[in-house]
Amino acid sequence: MLIDTITAKWSEPIAQSTPEIELIIFDIGEVKFGIPITKIDRIISNTHLDQDYTLIENVTVIDLHDRLTGIPIVNPTAIAIFTNSQQQLIGIPINTVPTILAISFDLIRTLPHEFRITSPLGIASHLAILPVSMTPTTILILGN
Repeated sequence: MLIDTITAKWSEPIAQSTPEIELIIFDIGEVKFGIPITKIDRIISNTHLDQDYTLIENVTVIDLHDRLTGIPIVNPTAIAIFTNSQQQLIGIPINTVPTILAISFDLIRTLPHEFRITSPLGIASHLAILPVSMTPTTILILGN
């Protein structure tokens, strides 16, 4: 508690907030990915996709499961569609239920340009390392 010397009233200190970004988080194999919520166009469940394939017209679908494991994803739970840095719609098939997580900007690092070009993924631009208990969690951030 602080005292305002002009009014002689006690007040609570104003907490300094750290800037954050909200990400949609999902797993593909052992790798966690995140997409800024501001870049998300829509997330389509497999149920709706089976009924109407026009939901992914003009969307470039990238099977990250295939790129990571060499095994294509056969029956995804959903497709996360986002706008990449070139303003293209990209769809990522996922097998897990995505969650929303707010991450402090001070936990995010830009990946080196060389990694973005030579990496088999080639689409992650940033990396967040979250200090979760004793084991840090790494999230590759797409769409920036």
